[in-house]
Amino acid sequence: MERIIINGFFAKGNCGDEAILQAWYDMLSPYYRIVASVDSDLLVNNYYKKFEFYSKIDIIQNRRVDIFCREDIRGYIVGGGGLGLGFGVEQLLHAKLRNKKRMYLGTVIHDEFFDGDDSFIELNRQILNTFDIISLRDKYSKENIKRYFNIDGYFFPDIAFLLEKKEIEIKLEGDYIVVVIRDNGDNDKESIKKWLDKITIYANENNLKVMYIPFDKTDEFLMRELNLEILYDEIYWKPKEVKYLISKSKITFTLGRFHPLIFSISSGITTYFINCQKQDGEWRYTKEGKDKSYQLLNDFGLIDNYLTNNDLDVDFKICNKVKNISNDIKDEMSKFENMVINYLTK
Repeated sequence: MERIIINGFFAKGNCGDEAILQAWYDMLSPYYRIVASVDSDLLVNNYYKKFEFYSKIDIIQNRRVDIFCREDIRGYIVGGGGLGLGFGVEQLLHAKLRNKKRMYLGTVIHDEFFDGDDSFIELNRQILNTFDIISLRDKYSKENIKRYFNIDGYFFPDIAFLLEKKEIEIKLEGDYIVVVIRDNGDNDKESIKKWLDKITIYANENNLKVMYIPFDKTDEFLMRELNLEILYDEIYWKPKEVKYLISKSKITFTLGRFHPLIFSISSGITTYFINCQKQDGEWRYTKEGKDKSYQLLNDFGLIDNYLTNNDLDVDFKICNKVKNISNDIKDEMSKFENMVINYLTK
């Protein structure tokens, strides 16, 4: 069987990135064997091997290039979220040298790509022109790639919208909400506590329990530091189960994490993104640009569900139009899947 190499931030136990990889696997594995190109340091302890999913795929270091000499390598995808700025450029060059199909899919072109001098912009233009197909996961990126690089790209939502659900026993009795808190390394804990208090009041007023779900190990550490109860150990390695838990919630709140938005919207569940933490990534954005969560909600007409510390007086509400949005996204993702498979197989 021919193989497809997918370069991304995989095998780290980040639920969003694991969701991306598993969505790619479900899409492409009927036709190809999947090779995940990952951070070389992750191969030292092979921790990921204890999770069943990784027995189904191959793992290589993201600086390995000799593999592109093999005839069974069909194509190379940079497709693990917000990648770019030369991430995987060594493999990209060798994929081109060996005439492999090259795709930049489900990623973004935000301000860090063009907030530089002419030579910097030209370098990124040349890298992006090396790909045969480019699809961006928000409309802002599609506008940027045309405006700054004169390159046409497709707009399709994040590949994780295709992630399937896997049923898991729900340990909470009765209706519940889901809360995700991102540890960004420099947390504004006082603001986080204020939002948690507000969310708890909302839950109590509506007779709802609260399920806290970490999206990686650092989130788990932060939640335990805040004395929050975590019901499922290492659940972040199992994105299909996480999506199932979110799909059964009444509403989801994510304090800083991106992919809970996708799990919620694709399940027709109301979701709020709360930007209440110190902005370790603020340098990425100009006045014109906003973070990826803002762009996602803006694309689907849900910008009122993007909150900051200035919105602590907001009244949380169930958004009925999310179900219609989720149906529209299914149609778009079906087109995306057909585009990728048709290109690879032609």
